[in-house]
Amino acid sequence: MADDVRRIAAESQPPAAASKAVAAAAPPTSAKASRAERARQAAYRSRFALLYVLLAIVAGGAIGALVVLVSRGSPAPAAAWSSWQPNGTSDQRVAQIATRIAGTYHLPSGHQLVTAIAGAPSVTGPDGTSFRVNAIAVRPDTSKGQADASNVNAVNAATTVMYQLCGLGNSCSIAEGTASVARMTLLRREALELALYTFRYVSGTESVLVLLPPRPDGKVATAVFLERSDVGPELRQPLADALTSSRTPGIGQITAEELPVIERITRPRLYTYSYVQGQNGSPIMVLTPVVTS
Repeated sequence: MADDVRRIAAESQPPAAASKAVAAAAPPTSAKASRAERARQAAYRSRFALLYVLLAIVAGGAIGALVVLVSRGSPAPAAAWSSWQPNGTSDQRVAQIATRIAGTYHLPSGHQLVTAIAGAPSVTGPDGTSFRVNAIAVRPDTSKGQADASNVNAVNAATTVMYQLCGLGNSCSIAEGTASVARMTLLRREALELALYTFRYVSGTESVLVLLPPRPDGKVATAVFLERSDVGPELRQPLADALTSSRTPGIGQITAEELPVIERITRPRLYTYSYVQGQNGSPIMVLTPVVTS
């Protein structure tokens, strides 16, 4: 009977009381959820802290590199190829180069060594008429058995600048003093300097022809002929690295530092020159190497 009474009493309880009883008996799920949320938040905070540390390291490195670059300053500008340079059109630049360079070379008396006359390759006929040279035929040096006579290099004269070095004597010869090896070397130096300035500052120039003053009897006419590829290293470095003298030397005054450069570049490219008539009637300049022992 006692068990029946307890059952009846339990069945007679209101629903709210029953719910409270069930809730009291259930485990505390909200407390578990709160602990899991706190764990997740702690993990996130740890990850963000690590990220902040990495960002701080990267930023610090970047700032350090910037400080180093600023402390070093801007890189020094590239050295100018020459202290002077021509301006204007190509023809104006060629004329300026001829005037300036020739004006720095002098005879022992102080007179100018030669005058440089610039222009396109041409030849003057017996009646004084000037004819444009369309091609230059460069014969090889066969003296050492390393080239065949048929290996003639045909050069387009349209991309060639010609300078004629003219003295005050007969046929543009130098009237003052006597011809010598030292004077010829100085003339070759002038030819090299003219060529270097022309290649550097006159666009479209692929070769330079410099006619040297002949002997007074006019029987020997020589020229220095240079192509751009012949002086590639000299064009990539300042002019003073090749022609090292601060002032243009006189006859017999070329330094031991400059002389090998002049000899290396101009000696193998010294030619005698003559003209033949092409099939179309236009003149062709023929260059024949001056063979030296």
